[in-house]
Amino acid sequence: MKQHSSQKNESLLKACLVLPTYNEAENIESITKAIFAMQSNIDTHQLYVIVVDDNSPDGTQEIVKKQMQKHPYLRLVTGNKVGLGDAYKRGISFAMSTFNPDLLLQMDADGQHDPTLIPKFINLANDGFSLVIGSRYVPGGSTPDFSYWRKFLSIVGNFLIRHLGKASNVQDCTSGFRCIKANLFPKCNLDGLSTRGYSFQSLLVCELIRNGAKPIEVPIIFKDRVKGKSKLTLRDQIEFLVSITKIT
Repeated sequence: MKQHSSQKNESLLKACLVLPTYNEAENIESITKAIFAMQSNIDTHQLYVIVVDDNSPDGTQEIVKKQMQKHPYLRLVTGNKVGLGDAYKRGISFAMSTFNPDLLLQMDADGQHDPTLIPKFINLANDGFSLVIGSRYVPGGSTPDFSYWRKFLSIVGNFLIRHLGKASNVQDCTSGFRCIKANLFPKCNLDGLSTRGYSFQSLLVCELIRNGAKPIEVPIIFKDRVKGKSKLTLRDQIEFLVSITKIT
């Protein structure tokens, strides 16, 4: 029976989910379990989870290493803490060179993104949408726990990105929950994206669309994290605003 299951998995396309972490010891086990639980609802792809940990001092890596003994499709990439964008670049590079995947997914490790939407994202990618975005700003989506300042920053930032970055057909350019056809990445200049932090997400959307991505947005409810502390700092917010001015 195990041999039959293994043969089936080998025949599937590969979908690599890149999961950046820093001090997520309270969340990492539950979120990876929830992601792998979605495999039973996915017929076309084998899910791989690539945790990119920036040398968390709270034991995140040790938890992942223990989980790797139970989950054969879980991987760990480590490195110094530089920023979210840098972590994503490392994770995407590892996924592309190691697995040659059909799909790459992005997701936060803090529990604010709903893993049950992963099968829907993959189905939409199978239907021809090369950029599937979990969107807070389409009908049905919301940010119930955002402060007034964060809502203002997000709405104004998205408005500027849509108009300066020629991403007019995307409402949520800063969302961190996505499914992307991997064949787009060789066309993109990730190293040329002028950010190491959170603004990587918005610059990546613009780069993907410039290189022919066909986007679709799926509404999500983006709630506040239950455990751990937010990694979004004032410095990240300032870098985000500065990066918008560099979009051409």
